[in-house]
Parts: sequence; structure tokens; C-alpha cells
Amino acid sequence: MEKPIGSRPEEIFGYRIADASPRASEARKRHWCRFADARCGKASRLVDIPFGVCSVRARGDVRVICPRRFEEPGRNAEVPRVLEDVALHYFGNTHDVVVFSEVRLPNVGSIDYVVVKHRPMRPEVEDFVAVEFQADSTTSTGALVAAFREFMGGEDIARRSYRFGTNTYDSLKRALTQLMNKGIVYESWGTKCYWVIQEYLYENLAERYGLAESPYEAQHSTRLALYSLRSIAGRLALERTRVLSTSVDSVYQAMRNNPRMPAKDAFVAGLSHRLRLRLESVAKPR
Repeated sequence: MEKPIGSRPEEIFGYRIADASPRASEARKRHWCRFADARCGKASRLVDIPFGVCSVRARGDVRVICPRRFEEPGRNAEVPRVLEDVALHYFGNTHDVVVFSEVRLPNVGSIDYVVVKHRPMRPEVEDFVAVEFQADSTTSTGALVAAFREFMGGEDIARRSYRFGTNTYDSLKRALTQLMNKGIVYESWGTKCYWVIQEYLYENLAERYGLAESPYEAQHSTRLALYSLRSIAGRLALERTRVLSTSVDSVYQAMRNNPRMPAKDAFVAGLSHRLRLRLESVAKPR
């Protein structure tokens, strides 16, 4: 977990906080998510309206904290850009492609999206690929809520700094659990899954667990579609930077041989110190 430092919201209800355009103002008024093209469904017990923070600026990066942010429209307004990217990368084109969301994977959970290629003019599945989105989460979120309230109250927060951080370690733990559980299924099926994450998340993952970056290999079932947010004409837009691949075994071995694994002697020394303090406090006369 990153310690809270000076951070701020970057996008609220689909638009950058500095965007004063009529379209941005209308989205804020209606609590509208332009990525889902629907009213924002993100809730917080600390506010009585949708908590529409899409991304935050923290430690120099713009970090997506809502998975719906990855649903930025593509060339076909009905299909998110990242799903078009997946279809092009996997199938080679977007012909006869249909997208389904929240598809149940029995005994495992649900898949964010399944991109299906069907036979021309026929309801027969020719091939399919799973897609998962992984956003980051925040810590000391009360400070982020305070920033959100001030912004929605009409205050200019562009030059303010708020003491919240991102809980990247927790986000990675949740992602790895899903990657392992679902990856085993996909490998047994001989199918593929693309995990859509930001570059900084992958870099954190690789450094934290010593995951060696290997060349893209088509036979791998687990594919990592890495994205950055670029500023284009005053808006932030997703830009795919690269696609990597790995296997469940490679991830497991990286975790098993983690170079940052704590030393047992140091752990025992810490327990001994706490035990000594506990016994000393009990032995003191009252």
C-alpha cells in the first residue's frame, strides 16, 4: 500500500477536472458516465450521489480507479476501444464479432467481457476470447471524497493536493488470485484471456514478484494488454503500449521464488522484541 501523499482527482464523471465545456458540465449535473453511457453506478457511503471519480493523479501517474474507465468508446461507439484492440490482436479483424459482458464462469466467478467471433450470418461460435479489466484502488479514501465534494460544490481543485494514495498492492493481490484461478481454466480449455491493465501496474507487479518479462508467445493463454492514458486535445485517451504473455506456471514460480520474500530470522527477531516488551510490562509493579 502506498502511503498517502499529495494527490488529486483527475477525471470526474468522465471528464478532466479542468474541462469546463458544456458537455462536461452536463455530465456532472446528470452524474453521467460517458464511458458506460449511463448514470454512474459507483457508490460511497460518504456521499449521497454517485461517487464519479474515474481516475486520480498520484505519484506522477494518472491511475484508473474505476473499471468502467476502460470502456472508452472506440471506432464503433457501441464497443469499447480496448475490446476492438483485443479483437484485432486476436482475430486479426472485427468482422462478425459480438461482445458480451459479465459472463458467468461456473465455479470460478464471472468474466468482465467475452469477445465472440461467429460464423457469417449464423449463430455459431467460431472462436472467443475472455477480457478482464483491472483498475487500482485507493487508501485514505476520505481525502478523495473531500476533494470530490469540493469539486462538485464548484471549487477549483486543480492546484490542490489531497492526502490519499493508491492501494496498488491490494489491487495486485486480487488480480493475481483471479489470474491464477481463471488462467487454469483457460489453459485447460486451450483458450486465451487478455488482462487490461495500466503500464505502472504491470511494472509494480514485475518488480514486486520478480516476474521476468518474456517475449510475447502466442501459445500462452494469459495475455497482458498494457495501456497508458495520454492527453489528446485536452482529454485523456487510452493508448495501448504493448501486449505481453505469460502462463500460470510462470506466475506461480515468480511468486514462489519472490526475491522480496521476508527472512525468517528477521521475523523471529521482531517477535522476540515484542515478547520482551510484553513480559516487561507484565512484570512492572502496579
